[in-house]
Amino acid sequence: MNKCVDKTFLWGGALSNVQAEGGNQALGKGLNVYDKLVVTPEKGQISQGDTNIAANHYHQFPEDIKLMHEMGFKAYRFSIVWSRINPTGIEDKPNKAGLKYYDRMIDELLNQGIEPVVSLVHFDMPSYLAENYNGFLSPKVIDYYLRHVEQVVNHFKDRVKYWITYNEINTAPFDQMAGLVAGSKRPDNMSKPKFFHDILYNTQLASSSAVNLIRRLSPNAKISGMITVNEVRPKRNDGKDRLAADITNKFNIDLYGELMCNGRYPDFYQRFLKLNQISIQHDDLAEIKLAADNMDYLAISCYQTRVISTELSMANISEMNQILFDTVNEPNPELPASHWGWTIDPEGFREELNHLYQKYKKPLFVVENGIGLQEGETLKDTLNDVDRIDYHKKYIKNMINAINLDGVNIVGYLMWAPIDFLSSHKEMGKRYGLIYIGTMKNGVMKRIPKKSFYWYQKVISTNGANVYE
Repeated sequence: MNKCVDKTFLWGGALSNVQAEGGNQALGKGLNVYDKLVVTPEKGQISQGDTNIAANHYHQFPEDIKLMHEMGFKAYRFSIVWSRINPTGIEDKPNKAGLKYYDRMIDELLNQGIEPVVSLVHFDMPSYLAENYNGFLSPKVIDYYLRHVEQVVNHFKDRVKYWITYNEINTAPFDQMAGLVAGSKRPDNMSKPKFFHDILYNTQLASSSAVNLIRRLSPNAKISGMITVNEVRPKRNDGKDRLAADITNKFNIDLYGELMCNGRYPDFYQRFLKLNQISIQHDDLAEIKLAADNMDYLAISCYQTRVISTELSMANISEMNQILFDTVNEPNPELPASHWGWTIDPEGFREELNHLYQKYKKPLFVVENGIGLQEGETLKDTLNDVDRIDYHKKYIKNMINAINLDGVNIVGYLMWAPIDFLSSHKEMGKRYGLIYIGTMKNGVMKRIPKKSFYWYQKVISTNGANVYE
């Protein structure tokens, strides 16, 4: 068996700029939903919460990109922060200083031989749109988003080939993530199924319209939407658990696969809407169907699998709704997990890649995969991140097996993340990076490569062959 990938494979890394940049008040940037997010710190952490500092990537990105080049990156995914280009989101014209900032970043990437992969919304909706329109719950925000997309793509289309329209769009319709992902909060008088559908439709229409807009503006671009793929398995070998897992995966993954790759509501979703007395007679799927034809690949993130258990029979729509919206899944007790309970399941990753490719026939692009590790007691312990190497080694090996043994078409692998930065819970103690970021001293946060930095450097130079050593 071939134990490496093709030379055209896009090895690299990814991050979210709102979690890394800092510089909230610089160059006219407006605050966004991540800046204002109030979080409950994860287990054992004290929330840092200072998005004005983050990893100081705003000031030190040239150093970070040079380190990525040293690792051998062929591609780097980052986000052009919406509120840095449109501070409130309703401006007629873009903030030129914000565009110039990303000019410098993209030019630096190209000078270092690294392909930019640009996300157009990634936890960065301007706060004004969230607070005055309730985010994507309002169709008007779709128009503002498309204006942002047009401004950004027109400016960078000669230098950027790969675009991702919407980060982890399948998390947007759920109450616990809607504020961060869609800038929306469910009104008190709106049911969870109705909120789910309205956010689903509006975000899909926004993303699909962006795909089609980019295709018109840049015919040779490579364009995709994005979902997170963290499948749920039955906790017990029990019919109820198996059915609960099947329902959960259909609504978290397959519903989006059908919309994004085939441009249609699957039959199970149409039945769900009918039973919940939600009308779709005014839903226009023409733009979504066109986007399915225009989309070049399906971008995915994957970190873990989970398990679900229930005593519900799911014999009526009320109990099905309870499974979808109120039943908490949990780490698999039979598999290892990170400090934060994120199940480590590399074989499950291979299974997920097979499921998506065999069902939807779109090339896949793994644009996020990684593990957050707790800081060591000493800097030396933190830099000796052998658990991160072990995690990525197993996941990359299973990805290569999916390519060479199963025939899955995968464009590239972008690990999360090149540098340490604030987690989604605004914590720096949860470290994802191959490069350690120190505390601020005299306006600079020191960068130190970890052991995983040199290991990943070899992964790229051998096109993955060293994961079999």
